[in-house]
Amino acid sequence: MRLLILYTELAGYVLGNYKQFLDSNPDAELLVIHYPVNPEAPFNFESFQRTKFIVFDKNNVNSQGKIILDFKPDAVLCSGWSNSIYLDWVKDLDKNVKKVICFDNQWNGNIKQRILSLFSRFTFLKMFQFAWVPGEPQKKYAIKIGFKENDVFTGLYPADSKLFIPIGKHKLSNKGIYPKVVLSVARYIPQKDLPTMWNAFIEANQESGENWSMQCIGFGEQFDQRIQHASISHLGFKQPTEIETYASNAGFYVLPSTYEPWGVAVHEMALSALPMVLSDKVGAATMFLKKNNGYSFPAGDKEKLKDVFKTIMALSDQQLWGMAEASYTSGLQLSSENWASTLHTILKK
Repeated sequence: MRLLILYTELAGYVLGNYKQFLDSNPDAELLVIHYPVNPEAPFNFESFQRTKFIVFDKNNVNSQGKIILDFKPDAVLCSGWSNSIYLDWVKDLDKNVKKVICFDNQWNGNIKQRILSLFSRFTFLKMFQFAWVPGEPQKKYAIKIGFKENDVFTGLYPADSKLFIPIGKHKLSNKGIYPKVVLSVARYIPQKDLPTMWNAFIEANQESGENWSMQCIGFGEQFDQRIQHASISHLGFKQPTEIETYASNAGFYVLPSTYEPWGVAVHEMALSALPMVLSDKVGAATMFLKKNNGYSFPAGDKEKLKDVFKTIMALSDQQLWGMAEASYTSGLQLSSENWASTLHTILKK
């Protein structure tokens, strides 16, 4: 089985999925073409057997296209439809190749999406047999653009479960005084809306008379504009394996994005047994945020977020540990094993 993966920006969690697929399919080989590593998230990617990584080069299209044809894939996973070169490569593949489009766009019914749905039968449906998306918000979009429901698969973006499950297990087996630490794992870019989070947290801490702290992991164009406060630590970018210490010692996770089609960090923190506060724009909330493990608030609403922080700060340790257990349970519904199993199902259809 030869699998071609046309990816955009690689992140650490995808490697766990690839490894799981290779472990469960010893005859499989992967060819992964991807965009250059984002300097705001410089993940270290280790090499592993039966996989070749190539950085996409728009100035070297013909030679990379030849590599693909020489690879003779049995199936291809293509990230979205924004890269016309990727789409051309898919078109050039043999008609017997299983072709899967993968995306995280949510259906919102705007004019552009409605036009796309009208013309999709002349584009996507001629090119791809299946769609693979993270969750229900994206599944709705796939169906709107013409894919049959039984040809749409969810679970595209699981966290590296082998890395994060032990964090949650260890935390829940060593309960004591609940850690009064809020953890944020997000890039310092406008759509994450971190200033709203920082200001809401500072005010909630002051008004509640509690002594919580906040740790922020991430980097980006707005890092130099970060709010400096005694209760907030800005830790910069961390590799996934470095996050373990911070997740183990945190009490809550928050993601205040004004735009977040999914958000893999939500799954990572659920598996780490962290209750969560998510804006209503975070797609992963549809799968991992339940009534008993966290809170939602309107994106950009500082006062509502402040009220949520004050509610959390008033909870007892027993209540907080109960929410931590609920988050961990919620996180277990998706794993790298599920990803590999879904891919196997697609390839066998």
